[in-house]
Amino acid sequence: MNKKFNYGYVVALICFLIAFFYIGHANNTGSLYVVPVTSRYGFSRAEFSIIFSIISIITIIANLAFVKLYRHIGIKRVVVLGAFCCASAFFVYYKSTVLLHFYLGAFLFGIGHTYTNMIVFSLLINSWFTENRGTILGLISAGSGFGGSVMSPVVGYIISFYGFKQSYLLTSAILFILIIPIALFVKENPVESFENSNEETLVIKRKTTGQLLKEHRVILGLTVIFMMAFLIAPWLNVLPSHLMDRGFDEIFASKILGGVLFVMALAKIFVGAVYDRIGIKAAIGICLISFVISSVLLLIVKSKIIAWMFAVLFGTSLSALSVLLPLFTSALAGEEYLSDIIGIASALVGAGIALGTPVINFTYDLTGSNNIILIIFTILGILNMLLTYITLRKKQSQPVDIF
Repeated sequence: MNKKFNYGYVVALICFLIAFFYIGHANNTGSLYVVPVTSRYGFSRAEFSIIFSIISIITIIANLAFVKLYRHIGIKRVVVLGAFCCASAFFVYYKSTVLLHFYLGAFLFGIGHTYTNMIVFSLLINSWFTENRGTILGLISAGSGFGGSVMSPVVGYIISFYGFKQSYLLTSAILFILIIPIALFVKENPVESFENSNEETLVIKRKTTGQLLKEHRVILGLTVIFMMAFLIAPWLNVLPSHLMDRGFDEIFASKILGGVLFVMALAKIFVGAVYDRIGIKAAIGICLISFVISSVLLLIVKSKIIAWMFAVLFGTSLSALSVLLPLFTSALAGEEYLSDIIGIASALVGAGIALGTPVINFTYDLTGSNNIILIIFTILGILNMLLTYITLRKKQSQPVDIF
């Protein structure tokens, strides 16, 4: 009993390291490459930023395919596959000279990012732990923020003094050499898996996925998830370029990005603990209010003080899309239906990011600034707060007994 319980913490540590390097380092520093790559090759920001949309679109497809793939090859092979695709993507970026090459790298990264992310972590933690899941998921998810906060200044420095190609190559090497071997130690709790397989043969669920998706509470909740992704996450991709447009240099912009990711890491632990002690309403409310205020600050940012205030609030808001995603999804449909609907929720996050990033960049290309889209997103953020409040006030539909 103790041995199995202790190995759950080993799995949690592995998940933390994967989050640190694959999400924190590889994914969260992606926006630092926009300006140098477009300047070097003459791409427009909108053209190059399509890689973020490709990643999101592939993430949608990979999320929807996750359950079948997981049941066919197992969780360990899924994670190793994701790790290999991520590392390969950065090698492709390193060799790229035309947009098509970058788009191919984005395709690989989309697959890899999906299978080294929260959808995997949540299943593993649910397998090994029955209490304090919010706090544990928060600690694991914080790895992405800590990774981003540590590596963003490093990546910014390497890009400034050695070039973006060397940064791409170094990232690929780190992922290949250090992280793929670590992923080999991932495994589910064998006792939990055995019990679940027995339960599936003895118990018929009262509601199907189709029935869940017809419930008003679930529909509204999935809309909230999509809107959070559409409104919040894309700013992480355009933040450095926005700050440079406002007169800040590349080094300071990378420091702010690192600050955002460091705060996000701390916020994930904090909101996970808030969920365990108070509930989902308080946890998600903190994130959504922080986003609205941070949007206003980004609109008026002219000084370093305001930029750092933005970093604190925006970093807090980002935790809504990581640690709170499986917890909010459980609150919508019930914990027993998490595995049925988490793939759909994760796919909607990908869809929101895929749509939000080009909307911001196309608006920038049309108007020459992000001011108009910031105003629109702030208003939509307020409306999404109200929708979240309405969703969580709705009573969960009671299942109908089937005899």
